[in-house]
Amino acid sequence: MTLYQMPSNINWSNGMTDAFVYLNLVTGSWFSNMLLIAVYFIFASGFFFARKDIFGAFAVGGFASFVVALLLYTASMISGATFVIVIAVAIVSFATLFIGEGT
Repeated sequence: MTLYQMPSNINWSNGMTDAFVYLNLVTGSWFSNMLLIAVYFIFASGFFFARKDIFGAFAVGGFASFVVALLLYTASMISGATFVIVIAVAIVSFATLFIGEGT
């Protein structure tokens, strides 16, 4: 008897959502957490290299990770504690706009 479902037991014709749920189940929610961190850094670094504004990059990364976390939370792929942490990071990231260089 195995601890997790076998990949052959999943209906892969339902789309990528079942694949993401399976990956999240097998990895113990590490997949969704790493996805949120990756979204934050990809959006933040993309904005930073485009505009050279570190505080704006924090805000964009926080907002993008919040949107993805909201989608993952409604799909029950992240816990409530993870969602609260993402909201806190988004608020702190947005607050850095107000303590910027002052220009």
